[in-house]
Amino acid sequence: MKGRLIILLNFWFIGTMFGQDSLRIMYYNILNFPGESPGRVYDLRKIINYSEPDILVVNEVLTADAVDLILDNALNVFGRTNYAAAVFFDGPDTDNLLFYNQDKLGISHQVQIPTGLRDISEYKLYYKQADLGPETDTIFLNLYSLHLKAGSGHFNQRKEEVLVLKYRLNDIENKENIFVGGDFNFYSGNESGCLALRETGDVTLIDPINSIGDWNNNASYAYLHTQSTREAALADGSGGGMDDRFDLIFCTEDVFNNANGLTYIESSYQALGQDGMRFNDAINSPYNPTVPDSVADALYFLSDHLPVMMDVKTDRTASIQRNKLEDLNLCYYNAVNQTIYLKNHVINGEFLLLDLSGKVIFNQMVSNSNQIALKKELKPGIFIWQLTESSRKESGKIAVID
Repeated sequence: MKGRLIILLNFWFIGTMFGQDSLRIMYYNILNFPGESPGRVYDLRKIINYSEPDILVVNEVLTADAVDLILDNALNVFGRTNYAAAVFFDGPDTDNLLFYNQDKLGISHQVQIPTGLRDISEYKLYYKQADLGPETDTIFLNLYSLHLKAGSGHFNQRKEEVLVLKYRLNDIENKENIFVGGDFNFYSGNESGCLALRETGDVTLIDPINSIGDWNNNASYAYLHTQSTREAALADGSGGGMDDRFDLIFCTEDVFNNANGLTYIESSYQALGQDGMRFNDAINSPYNPTVPDSVADALYFLSDHLPVMMDVKTDRTASIQRNKLEDLNLCYYNAVNQTIYLKNHVINGEFLLLDLSGKVIFNQMVSNSNQIALKKELKPGIFIWQLTESSRKESGKIAVID
């Protein structure tokens, strides 16, 4: 598929709600989640309520149950209903997952990229500006989530995993607004994997704060360290205090010069809760003046890593047309595998896809699933989908744009 945008909009719209013209992107290793302590989701809730990311990309998800656990208990709480999740893929070892603010963003497609250890996840999002339609260009964001091999003796393996990503970036058609983040386990910005990430291939990746150095156990980089939030190890994770910059976000040059609709907001890049006074100490002790005590404690208990985040702005305005938020993003089409994914699980229903003349071009009974595999790729155009299950009926449009 070459630069094709798939937009799914629901019928019965009344009114328009305008959002902000900035986006907050957060990457976070949430440590073998949910593991033996699913109650850690309430720590995540405190962190989300404080930081309010529009895009949350997490590492170390263990099970599909974590998707609903996070959505229902950390994101869509206290009256919020605007967060949605990408499709969870249970790959080797632990997994990545992306959540997004569907008031501002939609998901166009996602791809799993296998490496020798864990999958790299690719997510393509689009920005929902007010005039978005079948003939309107939009802003795309290409996000990649990595969790590279840990350990000081595995430099070569991290480099090999990075090169898998760089070959993928060479192949993609539209190399715009690329964000590459996660838990890289780099001990230094000068180790071979980090050099390969930044300098090899067709796509150059940039540290937004230009702070490449020998980070490991170096007090000069205390303001950048993201691991460990704890002096002593808890039941899971590492101790030792803050002395490594494992968690980073890299991005392409266009994010800094507004070449493709986004601009980095100066000084917005941060490791949440890092005040530069944590070297070999915990994130919540001694007193941390940068976040409320409850958030410092949540950062301590949720994970041995800190989340890293950055803000970007656009000169366009997001909009939502709706009668209720929960009607949005009921399904989306993945052009890579010609599959439509439904937000709601269907026990027994009928799915129809029609063209604008009302002609049925595809129909299928759906039983105990949320996926509909099409027989071929949808060509550019506007289609109508309908789902009927018992007394429930939903419908919307799919706009596929080259």
